[in-house]
Amino acid sequence: MNLQLVRIAYLPDVTLGWLTAGDLRLATLEEPWRPDPDGPGGQRREGALLESCVPDGTYRLSPHSSQRWPNVWRLSNPRLGVYDWPGEIPRGQPWGRSAILIHNGNTAADILGCILVGRRHGRLNDQHAVLQSTDALNALRQTLGVGTAHTLTIRPVAGTAEVAA
Repeated sequence: MNLQLVRIAYLPDVTLGWLTAGDLRLATLEEPWRPDPDGPGGQRREGALLESCVPDGTYRLSPHSSQRWPNVWRLSNPRLGVYDWPGEIPRGQPWGRSAILIHNGNTAADILGCILVGRRHGRLNDQHAVLQSTDALNALRQTLGVGTAHTLTIRPVAGTAEVAA
């Protein structure tokens, strides 16, 4: 399936969007865009640096399952500086990120460069949030099937009519 993530707000503390998978529409929350001066992919968390959302573009979505994040999806597009695993970043390359997931959570405190999904945008403890996140992730699993690969296109909103729709 080809999924679409339309980002509607690049804010100083978060990036908000809408993820569409077939007839399913989910709210998304990511860290803000923080460019990496050394190359594409956005800033990775190192030392005092904070992680970024991934750049707009098209990604392969691969199944990912770990003890912490069972039955979710991992983004990759090496041309955009996003790799499946840390070992795939070429030796000596000072830029690139890996293991960027789509998973559940509510606020930016719940992510390290990943994409959170929820049923709607809202606020928790005066922070931007996605709400009903576990329900949203289960709906995404139902729509996509567990263990299947897909394509995700991330882009900014085209205009106000698209946001209102």
